[in-house]
This record gives sequence, C-alpha cells and structure tokens, in this order.
Amino acid sequence: MQRIPQYEPNNFKSILDIERIEMKDVFNSFFIEPLSVLNRRKKVSSLPHRKTVNDFVFVIKGELEKMVCSDSFVIGESMFMFLPVYKIRTIVRNSQNIQGFYCHFSEEFIAESGIAVKQLKEIFHYTELTGNLSVHLGEDYKYRVEWILDQLMKFYGKENNITLLRSYFSTLISELHHFIQSKPLPVFSPKETLTLRFRKLITSNIQDIHTTQEYAKLLNVSPNHLNKCVKSTMGKTASDLVNEALLMEAKALLSMSQYSIAEVAFALGFEDASYFSRFFKKHAVQSPTEYRQMIELSY
Repeated sequence: MQRIPQYEPNNFKSILDIERIEMKDVFNSFFIEPLSVLNRRKKVSSLPHRKTVNDFVFVIKGELEKMVCSDSFVIGESMFMFLPVYKIRTIVRNSQNIQGFYCHFSEEFIAESGIAVKQLKEIFHYTELTGNLSVHLGEDYKYRVEWILDQLMKFYGKENNITLLRSYFSTLISELHHFIQSKPLPVFSPKETLTLRFRKLITSNIQDIHTTQEYAKLLNVSPNHLNKCVKSTMGKTASDLVNEALLMEAKALLSMSQYSIAEVAFALGFEDASYFSRFFKKHAVQSPTEYRQMIELSY
C-alpha cells in the first residue's frame, strides 16, 4: 500500500493558479506564484502529503501557518521556509492580508549549478540544526530577496526561458545562503543532540518503526535514557513524538478512500483494526470513520 501521498506537480494544480500553470511547459521543474492567490480559494488547509519537488515560501505581509511533520510553524513578515521533498507538510491557515511568494522546484532544475545544490543543502542543514524551518531575514536581505522574486515572477509570466529562471533562482539561493552563513550555529547539549537525532530518525522511519524501544536501539541508548532526554528538551515523552508522527501518517492514509480502515491499520503495523481505531480516537479525538466523514464534508 502507498504510504503518505507524494504528489507530482501535475497532481496539485487544483490548488495553484490554473491559467498561469497551463501556459508553462516548465511547470514540473519550476513554478512561482503570489501567496495572495490563497485568498481566492474556498479551502486553504490541505491534507498531509509529500511532494516530488522542493518548495519555498517567502512572506512579505501577513502570515502563513504550515504543519511540517508533527510541528507547526508560523511564517510571518520577512520570513522564508524551504522544504525538501521528504518532509510531510500541510497548509493550516493564512491571514487575509497575506502577500509574498510560493515556489516549487525540482532537483534537476538546480542540478546544473553545483554551487546552488551545495548551498541549498547547507540551508536545509542549518534549519534542521536550529529546529526552526522558518527563518527571519534582515532588512537588507528582505529587499534583495523580494526583488529577485519579483524578477522571477516577471520572467515566468512572459517567456519560457528556463536558463534565465534558473539563473535568478540560483541567485536567490545564494542570497539566502549568505544570510544563513552570517548566523552562528547553535551549540547543543548532549540531551539536545540526542533528541535531534531521534527526531530525524522518526522522520525517515515512522512508516516502519513505531516504538521507542526500536528507536533507542538505533541510537545505542536505553529507552529510559532516550525518554528522559526528550522530556527534558521538549517537554514531551519520546512516545509522544512517535505517536504524533504516526497519527499524521494515519490521517494521510485515511484520506485515500480506496483503502479500508482495516487496510490502513495493517499498513501502519497494527494487527488489530479495532486497536488502531482506539489509538486514532485517543490521539485525534475522533474515530477513523468520523475523520473520513469530516474530510468528505470539507473537500
């Protein structure tokens, strides 16, 4: 069974600006649109999913809230967020005065620029280390980044020149990388380092590993030590973090109506569908059936 849905650009055209998309052969490699289009949509929030492309958001005015894995991030004025392909994400809400830009871009789009690829990896590394995927820019950087994005919008709307688009986008990455380089890297305690490693393991293994004991074994520590470190660092237990990620996986699978609740339970490692239903209701405060009914009414 397919796990959390991973969408190619053609599969999420319905949430973007259709007229501009249909004019562009380059859409699957690169796309840019103003965030103000969110205000024209009846339903802003989206179901948990992954994309086959990276995406980027920069907010000029207002704010946008996104859920990434099991964490909520508010992207406010002068803030940006890069998300790589493997991150589970969903839009939660946006303010009515939202202004800014949304981009998505494929790995192949920037592959010709070795420098841009390296710089993007370092930006991802920085945001992972800090634990905050939304980054606030200084004033000078804000104006330069906004100007570059304006140029990308202009050239995307006028001509299908992928070389020019790639050049401007590489400049954008360089500006953001330069800003990141000016920031000191955080210094973590041993407890924080272990918690960070644990969270990375959850992100990459939640589809198959669901117990604290198994993660502790991968980290070469005892379950008790792992739990104490996570509790001290985050105010949550290690099991809480695993359950939050598992719940998001469950919600994504339940959104795929072709699968029965029993099939979803089995895919997530629950041998008993009734036990899965109890798990889901405990953490989502509604049964799997009620959650599906809510989706049907909302979309």
